Amino acid sequence: MARTVALVGSVALICVLAFLTIRVALEEGVDILVILSLIILALLGVGVLGALRAAPPDE
Repeated sequence: MARTVALVGSVALICVLAFLTIRVALEEGVDILVILSLIILALLGVGVLGALRAAPPDE
């Protein structure tokens, strides 16, 4: 249960940060900080998707 809550929270945070990054890119234009933010969000997203695909540990 706690694993699911943590994963949902991390996906929600990634979505909020992606929305804010895209909003800045549309309003202010793409610069190095927007690109860096998208790279970091991609790394976080890959990590979360990897955690979602892995089976939970047996307890």
